[in-house]
Amino acid sequence: MKKITLILALGLLVAPMATQATLIEKEKPTAVNAVNSVKEVIDNYVKATGGEAKMKAVRNMTMDMQAEIQGMMLDISSVIDQENQRLLNVTEMNGNVVSKTVLKDGKAKVSAMGQEQVLTGDQMDAMKSQIYPFRELYLEELGVTATYEGTADVEGEKAHKLAFEAGGDGNTTEYYSVATGLKLQTESAAAGTVKYKDYKEVDGLMMPMTMIITNGMLPMPLKANITTILFNQDLDESIFN
Repeated sequence: MKKITLILALGLLVAPMATQATLIEKEKPTAVNAVNSVKEVIDNYVKATGGEAKMKAVRNMTMDMQAEIQGMMLDISSVIDQENQRLLNVTEMNGNVVSKTVLKDGKAKVSAMGQEQVLTGDQMDAMKSQIYPFRELYLEELGVTATYEGTADVEGEKAHKLAFEAGGDGNTTEYYSVATGLKLQTESAAAGTVKYKDYKEVDGLMMPMTMIITNGMLPMPLKANITTILFNQDLDESIFN
């Protein structure tokens, strides 16, 4: 069970992830006040990320990344298919598949190290939330409520703190830069703490090229370097089998 949970945490590295400050000029965020502060924080985040039109135009996203843990190299690939409500995460070590997570037709399972588990309850909720690369644009549709919890420090940068209530492990706390409006960090029971670094523009959207995850199931923080991000690809149906 612990191995399954660890693999699930690794898979959740691909959580929604746009972004932090970059050298590319973005529209300056407006001031946030106590009245309607959730909407203002999200509006600033959307503007800074690339705009609602570009974000909503993302039907699917494929991503490849590499990570090292205790001297072992991991190759992690992910497909987020919002249009068809599907998700795929595959982790390989030395060319061998060590885990595969598939979510389709409203069902999810994880195969890892000779074990297979059908996800239910909180774990299923956590996976469902990952089908949306930019969940902030779909809160009402998903039945997610957001609460403004003031400001906090994230590695020396002042950030607005929003708590998202989706149910169980689908709940997250997100931190958005006061200075730029962009996302700095995500916290959740399933994935732990994920920080976003080394940003690059991909088809008009700012995406991090490095993510660092800290989770109780990991012996040390895991640094993942993203090598490829592609949007709106023609997906092979067989990969979700």
